[in-house]
Amino acid sequence: MYKWIPIFVVLAVVLTCRQAVAQGSAGPIPEKPTIAPQIELDGTGVATLNYQVPRPAPPPTGSGSTTNLDFSDSSLLLGISQRLYHGGIGSLVIGTVTTGESEAVSKTSLLLSQLYLDYQTQPFEAYIGRSNTPTHLFDFPTLRGDDLNEFVNLPNPFSNGAIADETRYSNVAAIEWNSHLRNFLNLHVQHLLQTAAPGAGQTGINSYGLTFRYEAPPALESIVKIPFWGLGYEHQTVGSTQGGPSDVLYGGIIYNIAPDPIHRLDLRLLDIYSFSNGLHSFTGFADTYRAAANSVALSLRYLYALNGVPGYEVALTAGFRNYARVHDANTFALALTGAKRLGDGFDLVFQYVYQHRAGAYAAAVGQPKDENRFEIGFVFHFQSIFNQHIGPRRTLQNLQHQYIPE
Repeated sequence: MYKWIPIFVVLAVVLTCRQAVAQGSAGPIPEKPTIAPQIELDGTGVATLNYQVPRPAPPPTGSGSTTNLDFSDSSLLLGISQRLYHGGIGSLVIGTVTTGESEAVSKTSLLLSQLYLDYQTQPFEAYIGRSNTPTHLFDFPTLRGDDLNEFVNLPNPFSNGAIADETRYSNVAAIEWNSHLRNFLNLHVQHLLQTAAPGAGQTGINSYGLTFRYEAPPALESIVKIPFWGLGYEHQTVGSTQGGPSDVLYGGIIYNIAPDPIHRLDLRLLDIYSFSNGLHSFTGFADTYRAAANSVALSLRYLYALNGVPGYEVALTAGFRNYARVHDANTFALALTGAKRLGDGFDLVFQYVYQHRAGAYAAAVGQPKDENRFEIGFVFHFQSIFNQHIGPRRTLQNLQHQYIPE
């Protein structure tokens, strides 16, 4: 009987192996459940009653009425983030922004302002998709991000000018290195949004450059003299029939005149100098974005924040733009802005804007030479984070509004 034992052992091993193979062929070994991603939902609503004199131009360049209800620059953002291998963080952000009723026949125009994927580690970041232009250094304390647009944002020579947000967002691929989360170097290529007539330039990648920024740690922003400074260079491939390529140098600084966590007084200065383009006259709005020019924006802001909670702010912002080769095309503007916090995330806001445009510039943009605009209304913004377990450096709210820093 003992002589059959080896045979039984061999048969048992064979049957066990066949069963294991059969089970293995049913599918891959199931992975362990992963941690659910962090989800962030941010929203900002901006609604104001506007009064403008003289009567603005009709659409698409203006509202056509002296009174207007304006809800432009309202946004809704969704971000999903997950921890990756080797300390990395992967994110997806998608969001829209309203562009104003004078800029759309439907009166409810939405622009896809954010749709990008982001990978970051502590010293490195890479992102691809639709996002804020990487040439944007910092926000000025105006009510909306496109207020005083021609002074505070790099021009988009491929835009027809009907929607100012086309200078703020682009399709971009960028890589960024940082040293101790203070010094940031950004290399990027862009497809600037194109709405101008064909022939303005390349239809693919039409802009590229680099940006360097210094940012103080957030906890020190209100108590150091210089919490931010940055500079950059951009090359825009404008077509030869539109004056040729444009090169842009830009730089800016935020300076705390009175560093104080409660009573903060700061100054912001930005200079945008474009050259190389050879246009000597304007044939339309887009030419004001292409022609060689120099823009300077300056703001003075007082912010009262008790116990780190912003209470109210008052700011004066000024901008001046002159053209090197186009005669009678200078323009300057002033904006007085105030905000009073009524509760968590809810603010009462007002703004007065005056802008003067020289003859050639006024004709090109389709607006009066002198403009006065009064705005009063509310702003509400919220932020909700679900399953919070990571904290990407790129926050959703900072992609849109910073007129009262949180």
